[in-house]
Order: sequence, then structure tokens, then C-alpha cells
Amino acid sequence: MSCITAPGMTPEVHPGSRPFRCSASEVLRWMHLPSWATEATDQIVFAMRHVDAGRSLVLEGQPFRSLYLVGGGSFKCLQTDADGYEQVLAFSLHGDLIGLDALGQDVNRSSAVALEDATVVVLPLRELLEMGRRVPEPKRCCNHAAGAEVARRGDNQYLMAAPSSEVRLTRFLLQFAHRQAGLGHSERRLRLCMTRRDIASYLGVAHETVSRVLVALDREGFIAVSKRDIELLDLAALTELQRLTRGRHACDRRAAIARQALALPPAVHAGQLAQTQCRQRRASPEWARALGGSG
Repeated sequence: MSCITAPGMTPEVHPGSRPFRCSASEVLRWMHLPSWATEATDQIVFAMRHVDAGRSLVLEGQPFRSLYLVGGGSFKCLQTDADGYEQVLAFSLHGDLIGLDALGQDVNRSSAVALEDATVVVLPLRELLEMGRRVPEPKRCCNHAAGAEVARRGDNQYLMAAPSSEVRLTRFLLQFAHRQAGLGHSERRLRLCMTRRDIASYLGVAHETVSRVLVALDREGFIAVSKRDIELLDLAALTELQRLTRGRHACDRRAAIARQALALPPAVHAGQLAQTQCRQRRASPEWARALGGSG
């Protein structure tokens, strides 16, 4: 079963059959730009490829020659360090372009691995540049895709800004739900095509942490987890949780301290205030000069 594919927009693919193709107009529709399709784009044809689950579409460091539009299935984009550690950078779904990070470079900046059986449209860069001189739509299409990628990078920065693992995972689920809804699927019932280890790498946390947070959110009624299927039960609570940058526990601690302070008698408050002011005076430059002068 495909993780996320726009309904009725994926060609039937038979692995091992002869190469199959699609028009530039179909590419525009898959990128949610049907109004840009013209008779000229109907005449432009691109090759398509089938990629088996677990196989690489592109490899980091290989010569950069083509962009790839995801027509069906999904991919994880990653970089590998010198020790062999894989850092997941993004998850590419239906309508996303893979390879944009290599524009202006000679080699691919990252690898792309199919999370499930997938299909892609092959967009050779040289052909796109030549077409751009005659037909404006391919260039407009790339500009649109680059803008969407920048927006997703912004979403990722917002996600990673939270120190709390619970908040990071909540933001990830809500962002994934938003992307799924944009493809015509439910914004509450998610089918995660990636493993929890992949999610952990993307979020910068241990994979045990992802499992622990999912169990906690399920136990508290925020979500319902069934293997890779997740239902968002309380969107309002999840939306509020994603705003708590340091998580619920930090907010609970601050609230407890505030309640304790309110419970103290006025005399204690006055004593604490006097101690604070005394410490501030001792830390001031005037106090230091006075001590120095008295010696």
C-alpha cells in the first residue's frame, strides 16, 4: 500500500515492462499546477522509472544530471558521514522534486532511497534548460518546486527549534498530516511510510525516544497508534502542544513553582525580595569600588 499518493494521479506501473512515459502536462498536474498545462506541454514527453522499495534512486556524490518528480510512493533523502551514519534530511512524497539541492553543483548532495515501491518522472537538466528557451512552463515549474522546498526547510527549522522531543514529534505529525491533506487524504488518519528509526534521524533524537513519545501520546488520548498507522484524535490538544517549545513537563514545573510562590505568606515574599536586592547590590560595580577603597 502506498504511503501517500494523490488519488487517481498515479500511472499503473509494471516492473520489468518496457519504459513508460508521461507528458509535461501530467507533470504539472502532479505538482498541483493544472492551470499551467497547455497544448505545448502536451507535446513534451518525459521518461518514467520504477524504483523498488529499499533501492536508491540517486546516490550522494554521483554526477548530477536529472531532477526526479515523485509520481507514486515516497522516498527518504539522506546524507552519510565518514563513519557511515545516515542523517535523514527529508521525506519526499507525491508531487515533490528530488535533486533540487544539487542545482548549481556537479554532483548530487544527497541520496534518495525508496521507502516503498515508487515511480518517478525523470527530468534531465539539460533538456529542461533547452525547453526553457522555447516553452516557459518547465522553468516556472522548477521555480515553483524550489520555492516549495524552501518553505519545507523553514518548517523543518521550526520543528527542530523545540528542545523537547515530544514537541518535535508532535510538530512532525501535524506537518505530515498537512502534507497528506494537501494530496486529498485525511488530515487525521496517517500512514507513515518511514520507520521510527528514520523519523528519529530526521528529528535528531534516539529511536527509542520516538517510540516512548508515541506510546505516551497514545496513552493520554492525543493519538491512536497501530504499527505505522496513526490517528490524530485530539487536534486541538496537539496544536496546543506544538506551541510549548520545551514541552509539557517544563511548563508543569514552571506552573508548580508559581503556585508555590503564590502560597507563601507576604513576609516571606518581602524577605526573599530583600535578599535578591542585597545580592544585586553586592554584584554592582559601585559595591566593588567601595570594597576596594576601604582596603
